[in-house]
Amino acid sequence: MISMKSLLKTVVAGVLATGMLAGCSSGSTATASATEAAATAASATESAAASTEKKDVKLGFLAPTLQTEFFIGIDNDLKAGCDERGWGYTSVSFDNDSATAVSAIENMVTSGVNVLLAMISDKSCDDALKEAKAAGVTIIECGVVTDVYDIAINTDQYAIGEQIGKMASDWINSKKDGKANIVVYTTYQNTDMQNRGQGIQDAVKAGSPNATILEVVDIGKDVVGSGTTTTETMLQKYPELDTILCYGDAAATESVEAVKAAGRNSDDFGIFACDGTDAALKYIASNDVMRGTIHFTGVAQQTFDDYEAYLQGKDFSQPVFTDAVSVTADNVKDYLN
Repeated sequence: MISMKSLLKTVVAGVLATGMLAGCSSGSTATASATEAAATAASATESAAASTEKKDVKLGFLAPTLQTEFFIGIDNDLKAGCDERGWGYTSVSFDNDSATAVSAIENMVTSGVNVLLAMISDKSCDDALKEAKAAGVTIIECGVVTDVYDIAINTDQYAIGEQIGKMASDWINSKKDGKANIVVYTTYQNTDMQNRGQGIQDAVKAGSPNATILEVVDIGKDVVGSGTTTTETMLQKYPELDTILCYGDAAATESVEAVKAAGRNSDDFGIFACDGTDAALKYIASNDVMRGTIHFTGVAQQTFDDYEAYLQGKDFSQPVFTDAVSVTADNVKDYLN
């Protein structure tokens, strides 16, 4: 298949050659006309090639899970965006298992995926991604940046943890005179999430030194129900518990319901996390025990914007960092759908 650049060079060369022949008999006017025609042909050819590339796109979304609101939302937005553009689309959950992720990448390439959004959690898929890239697939990584990408959408995970911790400290200092009994929900499934959990702890210790971190719990993977069972256990283990800090909204929103079921929901109880899910935002807006979350730039929209910029030649050799906004009762109305 002739590449866009090769086709462009052929068209331009052909038009220029015609102009040169005409110039031998007609002078500068013919040469100028040929140059103008070459530029017009070049522009038309480039636009046509880009249009063809876009129409032939089949986007694949490799997600760690498709059971939580955050990832379901990304999946829905990607599908809707692909439908609007006339692109093909498929999504696969690898259920936080590296071997499953590798198989999923291979299967998607076989099925014709030529743009892959991979929300992987470590470098275990590098070889599979390299093979996909060698086969002509554009690799878009999100969340974790490895050595294999064409576009990388990233966040500073430690900074996100600090942001969660700072929201909590601000609330603890203003509502509880700087004193609170805290449990932190983190996960050790990958370095990035460990960094986020550490950022939470460091920010709380620095911002509310009189608060007590009762326990740091490895809540594991984003499994539906883990927030509920963990919170039930923590409430029984620590009757004085009044603040829960989670690495994500999935566990946090389940924790809200567990706290309410235990009759512990009050103005003195606070839960903070990140992801900016609709459920979390609604809890915050209704003055429930969910007090804060972090809203990120939409993954789907950023994927479309960055890929289309990539087609136009934008340099993505360095990761693109997403915006992250702390959302509390003060500004939640700006983010509710």
